[in-house]
Amino acid sequence: MSTNSQMLDAIYNEGERLVPGETHDRMEIVRHKSSYQLFRDVIESDILRDPSMLVSGFTILDIGCGTGHGTFMLGGILGAKIVGVDPSIESVQYAKDNYGARNIEYINGDAESFVRDAHTFDYVVSRHALEHVVDGLNFALKVVCRKRLMVNVPFNEGDGNVHHLVHWIKEEHFEAYPNKEFFYEGLDGVTELTRNEENPPNSILCVSSAPELKPVRELFEFPIAAWKPEFLQNLGIEGLESDLEQRELHVQQREQYFIEKEGQLDAHHANLRDLENDVRRREAWVAEKETQLATHETNLAGIQTDLVRREEIISGSRAARLAFKVGSFLK
Repeated sequence: MSTNSQMLDAIYNEGERLVPGETHDRMEIVRHKSSYQLFRDVIESDILRDPSMLVSGFTILDIGCGTGHGTFMLGGILGAKIVGVDPSIESVQYAKDNYGARNIEYINGDAESFVRDAHTFDYVVSRHALEHVVDGLNFALKVVCRKRLMVNVPFNEGDGNVHHLVHWIKEEHFEAYPNKEFFYEGLDGVTELTRNEENPPNSILCVSSAPELKPVRELFEFPIAAWKPEFLQNLGIEGLESDLEQRELHVQQREQYFIEKEGQLDAHHANLRDLENDVRRREAWVAEKETQLATHETNLAGIQTDLVRREEIISGSRAARLAFKVGSFLK
């Protein structure tokens, strides 16, 4: 289940979508799978209490299905017909190529437009998707859902994630949900019936059920264990972890290489600065010597001028004495 790097980057969307075997670490995979496993367990518990569902069949809508790995888990429920909706054309194509099944239909499009068409489903599920939609939690209520609406979103997450349009989600944000129950999924994928203020959950799950259905809290014993990969799935995850470790090691080696090169470059710059300072000192010395030479040349020119005047005086004196002697002789 691989794809080219350009398509994978578009799907990955800076970590917002998980591609099993390609992205994210083990615990992120466990959290995703644990959420969908709980969705599946709830639906299968309803079937056990109403086996006629197997005869009539039932429908499930997965809002924000991403690459389809969770949708595919739901596809294993007997009698289920599933529609997965996601706005990423690359993710939907990946889902069709890798997580397709006869009872699953993947649709590329925004959920708002899909809901406006007034589709009706027996179950509606969504895992870490509605926080990407303005007023996403109330928007999910626009889907006509006959049995259960199950919404899993980040719990009390701050404003740091620019991809999320809804933040600080807590129980009060589900006020409009009828007949609701809350459950809490930790970073380890374990789902609790209550939340701990000292160790807050990673996700909050709200289940809004039809009045005739048994409450989810009465269907299972809590806490519910995290999803565990089967043997082959575990091999795939271990392979991914090994690959991620190799990538991390490669990144560390590259970082060390760049640190060394930066050190060498700094040393080179220091040498250049020393050479520049030495050149400046030499230039200053030459300029000083040139000034001294110019002074000497000026002094020498003065001496030469003085010598010329002295020679002229001496020559004039000699000529006068000679003229005097000649004059005296002629007398």
